[in-house]
Amino acid sequence: MKQRFTTFLKVTDMKDLKHFILVGAPASGKGTQGRFLTDTFNLNSLSTGSMLRREIESCTELGRKALSYMDKAMLVPDEIVNDMVRGWLSEVDNDAWLLDGYPRTVAQAEALDHFLTQRGTAVDVVVWMDVARELIEQRILRRRECSTCGYVVQTPDEVCTRCGGKMVSRKDDNLESFARRWKDFEAMTLPVAKYYEARGMVVKMTVTEEREPSEVSRDLARKLEEYRQ
Repeated sequence: MKQRFTTFLKVTDMKDLKHFILVGAPASGKGTQGRFLTDTFNLNSLSTGSMLRREIESCTELGRKALSYMDKAMLVPDEIVNDMVRGWLSEVDNDAWLLDGYPRTVAQAEALDHFLTQRGTAVDVVVWMDVARELIEQRILRRRECSTCGYVVQTPDEVCTRCGGKMVSRKDDNLESFARRWKDFEAMTLPVAKYYEARGMVVKMTVTEEREPSEVSRDLARKLEEYRQ
């Protein structure tokens, strides 16, 4: 059964928020809060990480190209990811959407701005999940992902509660891999949050201790209301 989220705000009051970006370190809660935003605002959602994994599992040309970099613990080049995101945005046209995991570099953010400007639209708000590193390290050791639908959750269960698929641990969910990913986040993705913050487009969710996801969603809803005042 699909997990639903309690709506803490009136969508009609926020109707001008259509185009979202979700930024944060690995295991910062982006997936959970992304589902809250998607349900609340009726958004089309793109997770570049999940899409790349699906492409790899399907052995597509894009997947093979991406895997050649990921096997070496390297980031997939901007041109590959940019093309993938542009194609998806063209399909959803100007409908409401959320991008999770993109842009991950300032160069990607600039490319996205250029593409959206050409289409006569723009990003409305950037949600930055600012979570303490110590919390994230604890989370990644407990995190599992559905091999069928991509649902990610901290659980000991072996069966996905959404689709019945098999829950597995990601092979890069260990402290050694996380240290590399955190370094990449600080060097490349953190500047993306600063890039949008300098333009007054960021709603920042700072989490320094473990909290219930619903509590974080409630605070996020409140901050989004303040953002539009």
